[in-house]
Amino acid sequence: MSASGLQAASVQAQTGNALASAPKSGMTVEEARKLIQAINADKDIQTSFAHTPKPDPAVAEFWRKLAEGFGSFFKGASDLFAPIAPVLPYLLYALGLAVILLLLSPVVRLFLTTRFERLIARDHLRADTAWRPSRAAVVAILSDIDALAGEGRYDEAIHLLLVRSVADINAFRPDMVRPHYSSRDILTHPLLPEAARPAFRSIVEWVEKSYFAGLSVGQAGFDACRQAYVDFVAAEGIA
Repeated sequence: MSASGLQAASVQAQTGNALASAPKSGMTVEEARKLIQAINADKDIQTSFAHTPKPDPAVAEFWRKLAEGFGSFFKGASDLFAPIAPVLPYLLYALGLAVILLLLSPVVRLFLTTRFERLIARDHLRADTAWRPSRAAVVAILSDIDALAGEGRYDEAIHLLLVRSVADINAFRPDMVRPHYSSRDILTHPLLPEAARPAFRSIVEWVEKSYFAGLSVGQAGFDACRQAYVDFVAAEGIA
């Protein structure tokens, strides 16, 4: 018989002996046994002990080898740094100071800020307010780009349109446009109003062809950018 079986039998035997030697009880031994059997049948009280499974030898061997591996690694690291142990604290202080100086560097801080902002998801952000440039701003920008186009300076005209558009967006949402953002960053930013995205995309694509691909946009590119911008502000009644 297993240890759990012996323990359960011992409990029942002790219970039976106790009931038999208790003359003050109005219950006979047979009635007590029937009561115990009824209680055991209900399964409300645990009267037996589950068998504890033995650990898997393969799992135990895995953890043993893992512990030995960690032990060997730390021992090897200890042996490796043993020759420089006297000067190791000073090396750690120097390393910490170098890290602090790097973090204080404006170039490094700008690099880290850029990388972290690109890693952090901003999908939860949404443009909460509809937006269009003011009438005065639209009239001024159209006048300026038309003047440049009249001189045949179409590439400069669409670049000016892009710069003014970014300035308008920055005035609308100062917390959106950052100094290191590219036009593509602004175009895909979740805070850019959806109504402005198609026009801004058209302007960005034509400017990229001009400034990065070295292709002259000509009259066709200028007309496409101007029309996209006019379509965007047309809801305000600006022709």
